[in-house]
Amino acid sequence: MPVNWKSISAVTLGAALFASAAAEAASCEKDADCSSGQVCSNGTCVKRASRAASDAASSVAPTESLIAGTKRTPYIGWGGIGFYNVSAGNSSGAFGLHAGGAVSLISLTPELPLIAWGDVALGFPTGGTIFPIKLGAGVRYDRAGPVQLLGGVAFAFMPNTFSGAPTPVGVGLMGTVLYPLPQLHPNLSAQAQIGYDFLSDGFGLFGLTVGAGWAF
Repeated sequence: MPVNWKSISAVTLGAALFASAAAEAASCEKDADCSSGQVCSNGTCVKRASRAASDAASSVAPTESLIAGTKRTPYIGWGGIGFYNVSAGNSSGAFGLHAGGAVSLISLTPELPLIAWGDVALGFPTGGTIFPIKLGAGVRYDRAGPVQLLGGVAFAFMPNTFSGAPTPVGVGLMGTVLYPLPQLHPNLSAQAQIGYDFLSDGFGLFGLTVGAGWAF
């Protein structure tokens, strides 16, 4: 009976692939339990680069807990109402609305992702309407007890309808705190934000708002 070398080769190759896959997925308790070029991650031997990518993703999207609110994903949106104060020689307080969001980009440290963020508002001070816009970068911290903290700096500008006024530009600062509201929805958090924009042409803008945040 002739030997079927093709069948033997296929069986041998299949066994080799199975053994290789099993080796890559070997269970472990520490890095020393794994073969060369592998490390122990969550009880399984993986390639060193795979664990680095996994660790980075874990810190950017740190938890799937149903009580974590906006901590659950790297993407946060927010909106709310509040008080704005425009200073340009004289000060003028205003009611306003705002909306914005942030996305985690890379991990600066295991607990501190770099974020890109933006915010746009509509305010109604005496004598006109303002449209503050901010686009910037910052950091996100999810380990401050139940709350989540965001802070950042941004390019800011403020289109407005004041008679004869320019559109001032400058630098804006932002601080945000979010508190999970799992009793309403796992992705929902209460939100408060404070900020100040240092603008050209003698303008400045202070904002204090409250509202809600959502994990996308």
